[in-house]
Amino acid sequence: MAVEKIPSEDIVNKKASVDTNFDQATANLLVKAGLGLSIGVVASALLFKRRMWPVTFFTGAGVGAAYADAQRIFDSVSTLGLPVKNAGTQAKDSA
Repeated sequence: MAVEKIPSEDIVNKKASVDTNFDQATANLLVKAGLGLSIGVVASALLFKRRMWPVTFFTGAGVGAAYADAQRIFDSVSTLGLPVKNAGTQAKDSA
């Protein structure tokens, strides 16, 4: 069994891609959680007699939205949780 060697440039480029995706997902998390926190604080102060649950709810909604975006960032072939068939697989099936 021969082991196929991968050029080091491909390994470095793949790692840089993962790092970029992770940085994007982390920045997205911080922005959306911060927006949810601020909306929750304003809603709590103005509408809900300074209760804690609006802050928790809107922060959680922001984190959930960031999590969904991170799934799309790292696994771009799936949409709404349904995997899309690989283009190579479709070509083989139709032939």
